Amino acid sequence: MEKIKNTVGIVSLVLILLIFIVGGFVAMKVLTKEKKNEDITESNIEDRIDIREDKSKDYIYYENGEEIIESEEIESYDVYFNFKELHDVNTKLKSEMDTIRKTIKYTKDMGEIPEGANVNDEGIYSLEYRDYQDFNYGDYVSLLVLDYEYDIIKGSNPINIESYVVEKETGKRVTGDVLLEKYNTNMDAIKEKVKTRLQDLKLLNDAILVDETMNNFNTFALYINKKGELAITFVVKTSENNYNDSIVLS
Repeated sequence: MEKIKNTVGIVSLVLILLIFIVGGFVAMKVLTKEKKNEDITESNIEDRIDIREDKSKDYIYYENGEEIIESEEIESYDVYFNFKELHDVNTKLKSEMDTIRKTIKYTKDMGEIPEGANVNDEGIYSLEYRDYQDFNYGDYVSLLVLDYEYDIIKGSNPINIESYVVEKETGKRVTGDVLLEKYNTNMDAIKEKVKTRLQDLKLLNDAILVDETMNNFNTFALYINKKGELAITFVVKTSENNYNDSIVLS
């Protein structure tokens, strides 16, 4: 009787082990099949929404890079949106950059140079230059265009800011009004945040001109940063050199 019980126990144990093994195998096959189907679906979606003209390049890419003043880290390069719908924007940006490249003036042509001037090895006295910042988040890419003027007496001074926020799936530019609606805010609320920021900064730097900045608040740009937040970059006016500042709005 004891022998029969042992045999039944062994058989039961074997059956249980078989059930686990077969069940695990079946579960693995099902999960693998679902994962393959999921990968195919995601791949199809990515192929469907990826409307870049050149798949080997990013949504925003740069060409024709050239160092202008090494000591000031001033460079020159062209920027392009990788969308068919933005050819006109690319042409505009290229034309603006071509104009900026022609603004260089050399020290040798400027007569006597004041004492204390920050001369450079390239022999450049003054120029305008442009810097870019790009951000990629979710369905959007943003390009921040920052223009400056520079000379060896005063250094760099911001003169203009512009932004381009583009929807990846359509290749179309998103307007400022759409951004404000998307993030449930308005310019009055934004100006209040900027003013608060300036007042806080003035406690550390008395040269900051809060009223002068806010009374003519038109050199700024809205964009979506790399965390998906609405941000603003704006020119801060001071009793010395102006500069750019940025804050997150959402």
